[in-house]
Amino acid sequence: MVLELIPIGTLITVLTSQVIKTAQAAKDVVFEKESFKVLSKHLFDIERVLTELQLQKLNDSEAARQALEFLEADIKKANNLVDKYKHRARFYLLVKCSHIVKEVQDVTRDIGKSLAALSLANTEVLSGISEQVNRLQNEMQRAEFEASQSQLQIVDKLNQGLTEQKLDQGFANDILKEIAKVVGVPVEPSEISKELESFRREKEEASNRKERAEVFFLEQIIELLSRADAARDYEQIKRQYFQRLQVIDKYDPREEYIQPFNAFICCITRTVMVDPVSLCTGTSCERTALEAWFACGEKTDPETGDPLEDFSYRSNLRLRQSIQEWNELNYCVKIRSCKLKLLLDMDSSVEEALDQIQKLMSENSINKDWISIGGLTDIIVSTLGSSDNRDVKEKILITLKDVVEGNPRNKSLGLLHLEYCSSVWKSSTVVLSERELPKERNYEKLPAISAAKLFDKFESRALTERNLTQGLCKRTSKNIANVWGPSGPSWSIKQELRKLQKSRRKEAVQ
Repeated sequence: MVLELIPIGTLITVLTSQVIKTAQAAKDVVFEKESFKVLSKHLFDIERVLTELQLQKLNDSEAARQALEFLEADIKKANNLVDKYKHRARFYLLVKCSHIVKEVQDVTRDIGKSLAALSLANTEVLSGISEQVNRLQNEMQRAEFEASQSQLQIVDKLNQGLTEQKLDQGFANDILKEIAKVVGVPVEPSEISKELESFRREKEEASNRKERAEVFFLEQIIELLSRADAARDYEQIKRQYFQRLQVIDKYDPREEYIQPFNAFICCITRTVMVDPVSLCTGTSCERTALEAWFACGEKTDPETGDPLEDFSYRSNLRLRQSIQEWNELNYCVKIRSCKLKLLLDMDSSVEEALDQIQKLMSENSINKDWISIGGLTDIIVSTLGSSDNRDVKEKILITLKDVVEGNPRNKSLGLLHLEYCSSVWKSSTVVLSERELPKERNYEKLPAISAAKLFDKFESRALTERNLTQGLCKRTSKNIANVWGPSGPSWSIKQELRKLQKSRRKEAVQ
């Protein structure tokens, strides 16, 4: 009744303003931006239609007013949709990507229907642009949006993992890395913690709305992702290491491997299981091995040979957890063994320990933290200064680079190690003698090397005599000689290193 009292020209002006506002907001949505970008384009096209109606003086009829009312309601829905997803947690937006795309598609089609009704009510007025209007409303009513394949694959993998109750750390690490990559979040504890905290707020809001199914779904995802290394609190990682250390104290220090229980062995592959599943008979097998068993036409229990009537199986979470704990105990046993080998200070034992440390880090990223917590990093750096074997030194630098890589906590520690390495530079890696420097004469034009660049170079590759003298020295020959004296770095480079160390510590805290 109130709308009937408002001049139709005023209604169009207000609606045009709402359309422009919603179109601009939709264009600025970061996640699912392709879908929102298409919606934004259509809305800007509608703005031109409304402007034409205003110029041609729209017929003030009941049908025209009703069409404007429907269009206004749909524009409000679009605006609410944009506001709903504009500032949500990125992890949440990913797991809901299919639902979001469907919502954008539905509101686009609804706006297209309302536009068609408005066009019918003003055929004569819009005759000049009828072709454009018809094409626009047809496009909008037939709009089909889809989430990207990379997003859908991750969501499918996540849902499958939850269905199969894959709650082990390995799966959590893999899925977290994939999610972080797609949504543009660094896989660093500080960033992951922020995202998970935002995700928890989404769960709390769903709980306040009494959406029980949504709350249960989000709880499952949070529980899974919280198991990943990057999501774990450093104090928790330390506690876990020392708990495992207490258990292995009863084993002989010379032991390097704890034998698995028979229950950990798959009866088909005869190897330790990674993803154990159980048949209704109680027999446990590796998932892929059991699937291959049935695919070959086998209809018996792989362990007993008895015929099976029920071929279903389910994840054995308790067994998987036990196997994970056994793996972690073996990590600690190997770390202890590496420590003893490093302390022997023999080239052969040091190299053997470094090879084992490399393998530990490749098996599980938590070992990067445990190696530092166990004191191995300090011993390795100390060995760098005492060894005369160039091959050992190169392997040490490569190992330190891998310890630091992808681990912000060790990264800040790595800067301290670099400073220490600098003090033993002559004996450990490079002697910058005059004969080793390129025969440059115009030294004053060469740029000085900075501590930041040196640290980045240290992270990316080991600094050996060959790559330093042939790489860095080609550009900075005399300047390196100036800052790196025969006994290590000059006072100025030490100052730069300390400043860089402080700034990177602040970044890690933030």
